[in-house]
Amino acid sequence: MKKMLQTDRMEQWLILWAVNVLFIWKYMSRTSYSPLIGIVFFSCLFFILSIVYPRLKNYASSLLICSLIATIALIVLLLYKIEPLSVNVDRWSATTYFLDGLFSGIYPYGIHTHVCETNFPSPFPLWHYVNIPFWLMGDVGIGLIVFLLLFVGSVNWFTKSHTQTLLVLLLLMISPAYWWEVMVRSDGLSNAILVFCIILLMEKNNWSFDKHWIITAIICGMLASTRLSAIIPVAIYLTRSFFLNSITRQIKIILLIALVVFFFFMPYIFWDTENWVFFSRNPFMSQSSTGNGWILLLMAVIAIILALRYRNFQQYTRYTSCFLFLFFCISLLYNHLVYHSDIPFFEDADFDVSYFTLLFPYCLLTITYPKSNSR
Repeated sequence: MKKMLQTDRMEQWLILWAVNVLFIWKYMSRTSYSPLIGIVFFSCLFFILSIVYPRLKNYASSLLICSLIATIALIVLLLYKIEPLSVNVDRWSATTYFLDGLFSGIYPYGIHTHVCETNFPSPFPLWHYVNIPFWLMGDVGIGLIVFLLLFVGSVNWFTKSHTQTLLVLLLLMISPAYWWEVMVRSDGLSNAILVFCIILLMEKNNWSFDKHWIITAIICGMLASTRLSAIIPVAIYLTRSFFLNSITRQIKIILLIALVVFFFFMPYIFWDTENWVFFSRNPFMSQSSTGNGWILLLMAVIAIILALRYRNFQQYTRYTSCFLFLFFCISLLYNHLVYHSDIPFFEDADFDVSYFTLLFPYCLLTITYPKSNSR
């Protein structure tokens, strides 16, 4: 068992390293510096942390606080220094412009982002509502700080270990992919963190379809009302408990989830009952604009197999991390080779490596988990 756990951790270290290398390769290629310099520097930093970290355990509590303060300070500095409209990534404006339109009485899913007139807000309604407090404070980028605190606090609460939490934070601090999220004010990882923290809450309280089906179905409906990508880790986590219910209960669960999702989408569906603008411009069009049905079917089968195989929470986080990595690799490579094979990978606008950051919470926890949990 101990050897297997060490293998699992090594696998997750490699996934984390590979994701960050993709970011370095893509974005340093646009500078005058060779990506190889960045990859070698990051790899050395990565290796040094893996060697030095065991010696830091006696100072975990103090280092955790200092590291958290330093990370927040750097986030604040970057938010202050970087003008969001100068960045050719539209996640900041997708949320900001949506809320601007919503509170001005303009159909918000019809407002294009600052990048171009063909880019529209893609997050689902509930995620925009989550960002309202940050929008009211003047910058939805403030959410990066709040979700960092939520992530670190939830991991520390779940693991009851400053040592594990410190490693999670240090790995995040040295990840170029994370700092890319901060510099462009991306909300993708923040959304994934919210989903992850709610799954930790469900695991801690033993909420599932076979024991607390109503609250679990409501939570699923709410998370599905943030982004399509939120469905993947929740589905892997809850599939087995779903099948433990009777057919009648399963139908009730599906209907309740659908009702919750409909509740959040209803104002936009009925925003304009004359022209039914929702059916000409809605977030599903943005989130499902690329892809292949056969790939989706294959990945759904793999996800179900993994969902039925995991036996403890460490296996769950490992399987989810691996699945997300595999899913994004296959999807992005397919879309590139089929539609844009005539241009280099990293010049393809649809080859969006930012999706890989969605696996970070599951990958990081798997790396730091000391032993398997029984369910």
